[in-house]
Amino acid sequence: MNVTDEELIEELSNRFAQSRKAFSDLSVVNRKLLEMNERLERSESLKSNFLSNIRNEINNPLNAIMGLAGQLAIIGAGNEDISSLSSLIGAEANHLDFQLRNIFMAAELEAGEVNPRCVKVHIASALRELVDSFLHTAAKKNVSLDLLMPTLEDAHIVVLDFEKFQIIVSNLLSNAIEYSLDGGDVETSYSVDGEGRLQISVQDHGVGIAPEDQQRIFDRFVQLETGTTRSHLGHGLGLSITKALVDLLQGDITLNSSPGVGTLFTVTIPPCSILDDKDSFSEAGNLFLFDDMSEA
Repeated sequence: MNVTDEELIEELSNRFAQSRKAFSDLSVVNRKLLEMNERLERSESLKSNFLSNIRNEINNPLNAIMGLAGQLAIIGAGNEDISSLSSLIGAEANHLDFQLRNIFMAAELEAGEVNPRCVKVHIASALRELVDSFLHTAAKKNVSLDLLMPTLEDAHIVVLDFEKFQIIVSNLLSNAIEYSLDGGDVETSYSVDGEGRLQISVQDHGVGIAPEDQQRIFDRFVQLETGTTRSHLGHGLGLSITKALVDLLQGDITLNSSPGVGTLFTVTIPPCSILDDKDSFSEAGNLFLFDDMSEA
């Protein structure tokens, strides 16, 4: 096939024109993608700032309410009505604080903004405070809470992310209480191995979980009961957050359950490294125990 110079030049010109158009279109698409990425980054930044601000806006008055409830309990120690009322206010504020912690943690996990922050924790004291914070909730369901301590409990100082540890254990306790039978009991125990690996177990003797549902309960927003007539409260976040946090801490969570017998959750958390301050302890209200230990 013979092609004249003019035809060849015309064909090349058409090809160049098509290439320029394709390049121009690609540049437009690329510019739009960059603009969209910038908007997404701004949106993520705004969301992060919103979460931080709203957490402070809620936590500050909530902490004030819990503190005032404690002061009211001290002032009204001799008055049964005041003591009962202050106890109720404190318990409900603690419950609200627990629910908000779950909601904020779920939002942070979704945004990918959760990183471990390791501190030294006196595990026996920390668990005692967590168990005690659920005494009012357990009493409403006529459930007793037991904390089983190992023999050398005073020696157990572990390195972990205290905030995430609180949320993990709180969710397990809340779940165990909610699904316990009237008059039942919930047992919490722990052990620490020679490498500083912490194992926590929460055992209830309630309704139990069928084998086919035992993995599904870790899915977000999943509840085994549905509808407006369900007999157990909750929003289906607790165990999914627990599983996500255990995974984040490179730990492991297992359950052993039988319907009508009860459920045993076991969480294993390896020690983590303190990068900023080797002498940092948790800000929980248990530093006095270290003082007591040093004076013994």
